[in-house]
Amino acid sequence: MPVLILDGYNVIHRLPMLQRELDRSLQAARQALITYCQTRHAKRGDVAHLYIVFDGTAHAGHLPSQRMEGLTVLFTDGKETADDRMLRLIREAPAGSSFIIVSNDTYVYNNARAHGARVMSVEAFAAQGISRRHRTSASDRATNKARLASEVARQITAAYRADLERRRTQGKPPRA
Repeated sequence: MPVLILDGYNVIHRLPMLQRELDRSLQAARQALITYCQTRHAKRGDVAHLYIVFDGTAHAGHLPSQRMEGLTVLFTDGKETADDRMLRLIREAPAGSSFIIVSNDTYVYNNARAHGARVMSVEAFAAQGISRRHRTSASDRATNKARLASEVARQITAAYRADLERRRTQGKPPRA
């Protein structure tokens, strides 16, 4: 089973049910996302583990990083963004690990694919819902990413991987 990694604030700002909580407070929105993910993981059982990654340290107004059954909530330190932490989880995983990244961030989307992860839009994640019995079909899922022909997608991913490797060997950062 794959590991699911959510771009925490990206998800909060894209889902109306969490935006309503955001009107109350950022902490309320984070807690609502955590509760939703705990319920989803318990009822669906279709992922090995679920990570929610947030920018920022656990200080006043933040929940501390925490581990629960099947779920880990991570806050990054000031030296690392949530985007980079999600990608590091993929890079540092044992060979053969399978990941699904939930984010609408283009940087995360492209880099996760380049590292072999599957990517799902926030809207597609929400459309799946909590119950496996009520899954929507792929054609019904909301998405904000244009679908590419698989050969074109493979060519783009190969070119992106080559660029990442070139930058790595030249000592340049992956983001320009």
